[in-house]
Amino acid sequence: MTLPMLIAALVAPAAAAQPHPASMAGFYQIRTMEVGGGLELRKDGHFRYELEYGALDEAAEGSWTVKDGNVLLTSSPMPKPPTFDVVSDQAAPKCTLKLSVDWSKLDWSSPPDALVTYERDPKELHLLEADENGDLHPEDCAVTMIMPLVPMYHVPGEPIKLSPASGHSLSLRFEPNDLGRPAFDGEPLKINGSTLLMERYDAEIRFVRVRP
Repeated sequence: MTLPMLIAALVAPAAAAQPHPASMAGFYQIRTMEVGGGLELRKDGHFRYELEYGALDEAAEGSWTVKDGNVLLTSSPMPKPPTFDVVSDQAAPKCTLKLSVDWSKLDWSSPPDALVTYERDPKELHLLEADENGDLHPEDCAVTMIMPLVPMYHVPGEPIKLSPASGHSLSLRFEPNDLGRPAFDGEPLKINGSTLLMERYDAEIRFVRVRP
């Protein structure tokens, strides 16, 4: 090696070592206030995950790998997401947007919040909060699409197209399907020593390894 090459090698910043997947395997316990659950990363590349956060419970399993300083989780098989099926869509006075939902066997009663788009900008999503009567109070009368949000989980239903020519009074039926089984698709958990950090439900959740 020439002297310039040797000097360059000595002063060049060392590349961050990538944890080997096998070294990350083990049992992790959640150590975050008001959150319970844990994560198992098996050496065969399979994971199991559970989380309890207030009235919200979820569990998943699938495959995991390590990339760019993160453990990545991918659910397998992918769960079937919950849906809001349209029972009726009645024309209402202009600027009116109202939701009522049959929550099936769940004990929920409150109308859901929703994401909507307006005719002026059909690609931009706007969050509307429902009042106790199910009224959403759009800031623009020409609503072209609505996606109701599953309470607590904040999972949006499939887009429901609306005519911007009138208001709408929607009656929906909720089908939970695999509610509580998150569809992880490369969900990142940042590696911080023996701890994994996950951003979920507006919280940073700490998974601390308790045994290999």
